[in-house]
Amino acid sequence: MPSPLRSAFLALLVALVPGCRAEPPPEGITVLIEAPPDSLDSRVALTALGQRIAQLITPGLVTFDDTGAPVPDLAESFRELSPTLVEFTLRPGLTFHDGGALTAEDVKATYDSVRDAALASPRADRYAAIARVEAVDARTVRFHLREPYAPLIVELSLGILPARRAPAAFKEAQGTAPVGAGPFRFESQPDEEHLTLVSFAGSARGAPAIPRLHFRVVRDETTRVLELLKGRADLVLNAISPATLPALKREPSLRVLTRPGTGLAYLGFNLRTGPLADARVRRALCHLVDVGPLVTYKLRGLAQPAQGLLPRTNWAWAPVPGCPHDPGEAARLLDAAGYPDPDGPGGEPRLTLQLKTSTDRLRRSIALVLREQLSLGGVAVEVRSLEFGTFFNDVRRGNFELYTLKWASIVEPDLMRGAYHSGNVPSEANHFGGLNRGALRDTALDALLDEASRVSTPERRLLYTRAQERLDALVPIVPLWHEDSVAVVSQRLQDFEPSPLGLFTPLARARLVAP
Repeated sequence: MPSPLRSAFLALLVALVPGCRAEPPPEGITVLIEAPPDSLDSRVALTALGQRIAQLITPGLVTFDDTGAPVPDLAESFRELSPTLVEFTLRPGLTFHDGGALTAEDVKATYDSVRDAALASPRADRYAAIARVEAVDARTVRFHLREPYAPLIVELSLGILPARRAPAAFKEAQGTAPVGAGPFRFESQPDEEHLTLVSFAGSARGAPAIPRLHFRVVRDETTRVLELLKGRADLVLNAISPATLPALKREPSLRVLTRPGTGLAYLGFNLRTGPLADARVRRALCHLVDVGPLVTYKLRGLAQPAQGLLPRTNWAWAPVPGCPHDPGEAARLLDAAGYPDPDGPGGEPRLTLQLKTSTDRLRRSIALVLREQLSLGGVAVEVRSLEFGTFFNDVRRGNFELYTLKWASIVEPDLMRGAYHSGNVPSEANHFGGLNRGALRDTALDALLDEASRVSTPERRLLYTRAQERLDALVPIVPLWHEDSVAVVSQRLQDFEPSPLGLFTPLARARLVAP
């Protein structure tokens, strides 16, 4: 259905459905998600949904405030004893959902396991700098590093699990029925469409006021809207099209809450072979993309145009020239790269590419606009919409030419090393968990990013500035925009404030009230 017609249809639903409410929702809060989590074990989860639900069950030593700064979570405090030694003190009286005490031995076991090749964790490389983890006493744990590693504190948000569950033999059990020490404990997951968590009285910060959380997979946006309107759902986070939000704002039973976000939407390139292995072709495509109309009309202003991976609010952000909309420069670059216009404007294309995206209506509609913009520069694009699991698996394995995707949230600038370092190209060796999905390989950039991970903040800022300038020249992606965090909530869910990072953790501080 064309976007204007669909928006009108959804607006009509908003007007008609309130008169035919469905049965009361189940006890607790129902959260609609657009795809099932790939795992509930944060050591192996690759999707943002998997990581975010896991945080409710298995928190880490640290979490993040709304600015993205690391703050103590299961830890009471932490301190740097030397550039290669960091000490954490756990909160007193921590317990797991099964009643066992959480001690430094469990922290040690968790971090030993994620670095064990038998677990096959896609996050293992993030902890390569750790030489050993020492349980000094029940509440004190020390991380001994092989060399200084500046992003260490941020990476210690990994969920802590009981030592007995840490070995690789328990990987499947922890991924499907996890045990942690978070504000909510796992209750049931009868199928991939349904997951129920219950409030945990022994949580370090006290029992949440919400007795139960029901996560339900609803892949279709129209159905998500209907479920909200019928009173059968209480929260949809970042999964409702901006064009639908004005109508939902007029519905008395719902509220639309927004915060500036840190996630990045981007157009990805496969640099391994073909036309996109040429930086001139990538830059030409970047010059053909016009972000402004997309932000204004598709996202209704709920985003900020991006210059690169980092949002402007990140401490390491640096301005770069970018590639403003310039069809003339795009034509010049394509000519130079050996893709001349064969028969003038409107005729045969200079080259033809395939763009993969998910079946989400907003993402598909954005892909169609990108196709139109690129076609005006003589680049023909075939859009393929795939179910998210299939689409994401293709992206991980390099089975694409172009794709659109989002980084869900960006906190630590060391993400640039994960996303663009030659050592992080997905492969069988890293179980296709590498984040450099376009396979950029540049030794100068690698050196900058490696050095930035080892030095103090003032030096890191300079190195990250140079890295962003290098990335601007290489054009491994077209950065599109940083999307706002948008929550549609029912009146039953109170004191919920959307996280700029798109997290579910604010549910631990929210309340359930009678309708």
